[in-house]
Amino acid sequence: MISKAQLQQILKPLSDDQRKARAQKKIQEQLKDCTKNSDGTYSSSGNVDLSDLELDRLPVKFKEVGGNFFCYGNKLTTLEGAPEKVGGSFSCSANKLTSLKGAPEEVGENCFCNNNQLTSLEGAPKIVRGNFTCAYNKLTTLEGAPEEVNGYFFCYRNQLTTLEGAPEEVGENFSCQDNQLTSLKGAPKIVGGDFNCSLNNLTTLEGAPEEVGRDFYCYNNSVSEEELKKTVKREYLK
Repeated sequence: MISKAQLQQILKPLSDDQRKARAQKKIQEQLKDCTKNSDGTYSSSGNVDLSDLELDRLPVKFKEVGGNFFCYGNKLTTLEGAPEKVGGSFSCSANKLTSLKGAPEEVGENCFCNNNQLTSLEGAPKIVRGNFTCAYNKLTTLEGAPEEVNGYFFCYRNQLTTLEGAPEEVGENFSCQDNQLTSLKGAPKIVGGDFNCSLNNLTTLEGAPEEVGRDFYCYNNSVSEEELKKTVKREYLK
């Protein structure tokens, strides 16, 4: 049985030197499975995981990663050094990023940049073949957002006053609830799943998608759902 003293020792926070040593060890482990290119960049056919290491910048420049690239849970203020292309998922969530400059141009699966301090999506991947989440940031516009998102697109809990910049088509759900929207101008034309614009300041559904594959939610706005649904004519609102 573990004594109280032993338990306290186990739970004792790491010192700065211990944290740095832990980070260095994990970085070396990750780079060991990478190939160093002639230009000094690194590539990997598998996954690269640099999450939760308290990094303020990426340690090397990556070129291409065939699997997932994770750098979430750090203190990053820039994505300088991130891969140009990621075959799996890319996550830079829970950092201190204010922009996505340096992010991959193409992501084969999901892209997560939620829980940062983003004021712009400039630099976001052009193509995301899975899901894209930029929730819990400080965005006022979606300018710079991916042009193609085959999965869901979540931009809730920002400070959006417009949906200008959103992709024209989203393969799955589109969620923009809990922002400061007064209209839906700029919304995707086609949404394959649910569309949720609840908890905004909407007085009209002008700009609502032409097609919504499943349910449409618009509760808790400046006027009632019933009144909002009278402001536009859409088959899915009948």
